[in-house]
Order: sequence, then C-alpha cells, then structure tokens
Amino acid sequence: MEDSVHVAPAPFNQAAWTMAELPPLEELLGNVRPAEDSAFSELPARMCSREGLYLRTEARDAFVAMHDSALADGVRLTALSATRTFGHQRSIWNRKWARPQYMGWSDFEKAQDILLYSSMPGSSRHHWGTDVDIHSLEPSEFIQGDGAQVVAWLRKTAHHFGFAEVYIADSGRTGYQPEAWHWSYMPLANRFLGAINDARNEGQLPAWNGFEGAHTADRLRIVEDYINGVNPQVLP
Repeated sequence: MEDSVHVAPAPFNQAAWTMAELPPLEELLGNVRPAEDSAFSELPARMCSREGLYLRTEARDAFVAMHDSALADGVRLTALSATRTFGHQRSIWNRKWARPQYMGWSDFEKAQDILLYSSMPGSSRHHWGTDVDIHSLEPSEFIQGDGAQVVAWLRKTAHHFGFAEVYIADSGRTGYQPEAWHWSYMPLANRFLGAINDARNEGQLPAWNGFEGAHTADRLRIVEDYINGVNPQVLP
C-alpha cells in the first residue's frame, strides 16, 4: 500500500449514536423494500460489483466517504452485497437447504451447517440497511494480495467512518464463522440490535417462519448466539 497524505476524519462520537431513529421492528426483520423507501439510498455503481445495492442513507453516505478515502490511499473497496429483504435471504437459505450434500442429515444438522456463513431469514444484519460485504466472500481472498490490503486498511481506518468488523476470529464469540468481508455501520446497527433484543425480552419478537427449517431456530438460539454473536469490542 502506497503512502498517502490523505487524512481520515475524526472518529465518530459514540455518545451521539443513540440519536438514530428506530425503524419499525418488521423492517429490521426483513420486511423492507429499499428501492422504494426514502430512508434508503443506492450506492454509486462505481463502487459496487453490480447495480441495485442500497443502504440506509446515513450508512450509504458513510460508505461512500470511506470508499473514497480508501481509494485515495490506493485501496479499492468494492461492495458486493448490502441490504437484503426477507425474500432475498430466504432464497439464499432455501437454495442451500436443498443441497444434495445434506441428504440424510437431520434438519438441525443442516441448519447448523448453513449457519456457518448464512443467516436465517429474518435474523440477518443485512436486513437492517447497515451492513455491507466488501471485496470477496471467500476467506482465502483476504490472506494475501488485494484482499489483504483491503482488510488491513479497513481494520486500521474503518472506525473513522463508523464501520466495524462484526464477525471476527474470537474463540469467545458465538455464531457465525469469521467474515473479513462483512462490515457494519455501528451508529445505526447497535441501535437496531438493541431494538431486536428489547422486542425479544418483551415477548414481541414474532416466531421464526416462512422458510425451510424455521422450526430449528429456537433450539439453535438464533437471537442469543447468532444475532448477538458479534465482536464484543464494537458494542456500546
């Protein structure tokens, strides 16, 4: 990575994060249409692998600023995936559920294996409009070359823009496998996580349904071990 005179902005003031407005719970569970919702904005095509990637506008603006800062440092942050609806996540989940390799497996075993890298519909942070996958979805791509430069830059600088790596390699963290590509805009995401936990504690979180293997969710502790299975250093 070449030296640069570019200066990153000062880190976000975490005390101001609680000012984020909460969307309805149903949106946080994936019932959202980002292309038709004024709270969302499309990421510019120049920084995406394809068109049609949306984030909540505050997160989108922060990502654009982070992308341009990285580019000034000789690093390209390419967004591969951003906001996903419940239907989009369901198509990913059900497609994996139908894999021939799972023949003879119990539903619990199948769900547990899929959950290594994919969320159950309704439980994905990608529903929130705060999370973005960057550069590659293959762990090996971040070991050397461009991927190593990307993740090194992000780990050093992303916090200046409010982004954090939530699925880190930490033996004390539950849930998904490490994902060097998955970065979350914490000024909004921490508030949204809190809203889901509040709904669970108050008995307002609806039952998981509408996709294959939904009946395994409670046994797998989806809320406790997966939705909350994030890097503890980025929580308020």
